[in-house]
Amino acid sequence: MHQFARRRRTIHGWLTGEGKCCGIRDGGIDAAIDSRSSCRVMDQRLLIAAICVAQTLSMLGANGYTTLLPLFRSEWQLTNAQAGWIAGSQYFGFMLAVPVLSALTDRFDPRRVVLAGSALVVVTSYAFAYWAEGFTSALLIRGFYGAGFAATYMPGLRALVEAIDDPKLKARATTWYLVSFSTGVALSILVAGQIAPVFGWRLAFGFVAAMAALAFAMNFLFVPGRRKPPIVVPTLRDLFDYRPVLRHKPAMAYIIGQCGHTWEALALVSWMVAYLAYIAESGSGASAWLKPTDVATLAAFAAIPASLLGGELAARIGRRRLVLIGMAISCLGTLCLPWVGGGLGYNAVAVFLVVLMGLAYIDSPAMTASLVANAPEGRAGAAMGLHTSLGFAGGFLGPWIVGVMLDAVGHQSTQHWALAFATVAVAGMMGWLPVLRWGR
Repeated sequence: MHQFARRRRTIHGWLTGEGKCCGIRDGGIDAAIDSRSSCRVMDQRLLIAAICVAQTLSMLGANGYTTLLPLFRSEWQLTNAQAGWIAGSQYFGFMLAVPVLSALTDRFDPRRVVLAGSALVVVTSYAFAYWAEGFTSALLIRGFYGAGFAATYMPGLRALVEAIDDPKLKARATTWYLVSFSTGVALSILVAGQIAPVFGWRLAFGFVAAMAALAFAMNFLFVPGRRKPPIVVPTLRDLFDYRPVLRHKPAMAYIIGQCGHTWEALALVSWMVAYLAYIAESGSGASAWLKPTDVATLAAFAAIPASLLGGELAARIGRRRLVLIGMAISCLGTLCLPWVGGGLGYNAVAVFLVVLMGLAYIDSPAMTASLVANAPEGRAGAAMGLHTSLGFAGGFLGPWIVGVMLDAVGHQSTQHWALAFATVAVAGMMGWLPVLRWGR
């Protein structure tokens, strides 16, 4: 056991640049310092790669249930409401857990939180594969899966950025970490959709659990411990006091902005297949290039290059400016969406949706990086927890409000869908205004 721990420290020291490039060569002290600096940057990039791969592997179960929802609804004899409860339970568990777990990183080493969450993801993934038998068991398992995901996501990002010294590399690390999340979400659709029809859904989730176990091993080896204690260490009583964050306008600007951003993105994700099906049934789907579910998969993958592009643009034009431009364009695109479908048909709106989903995520890395940069001193964990929790609260409300509007006005005309999507654009703009007023 001690030998294994020493091996982990050796691997981690190599990745973080400790213990190598230390010698003074022919160039003297200055050359040795330059060599050590370049080696440290290179090794920190390897550290970023290892943690991002682990994050992707741990996310392979994210959309597995929703991808196979028709199968579960039939096999377990679920009502639509029960199927929806199971689908939402992981986000409910995430929303409840993330403020607490992220706040704990203000006092405790984020590595401990990440490892606990990664272990919970492994357990719940195996539990769903072999013990889920119906509504109650699936509801509970997916809820705890969401809590495990909460313990790995933002605490993992904090552990990563605290281990990096260079500000530009820190910003790019945030981008790649968020891209790894989007990659895992997109691949989870592909994994479930390809394995389950051939080998069955239990084996598909068994594969997901095995990848989660590999992610835990990578987190154990590579997630760095905190190198120095925080400047301000809150007491346990103050740890969950969110008033300093709520009073801090620059941080709250991006927290509210994230709520509007997630409201818009998840409302589009939730209703795009239904909207595409409506357009196809209206007579323009006969020459469709892709099925609605294929368009949804492609749109999920579009978030990856969009996030990468957004990270580079943020480094060039500034995070706040990118957030303001990205949110404004995506809100305008959401308003135009039903008119594109009604006027140009299925294939045009399918392409438009893929582009729109990319625009919806182009500001995501800048939004998160801005929150980290503007968090009150000693309250970064609490700020990140509120940022993510309120974001997923918007993710709950957005799809529901669209459904309420469609129930109220109908869903058989372009005007009906225009009113429904207008609620999404309004919510997005409500998140845009605080960033314009208080963001920096």
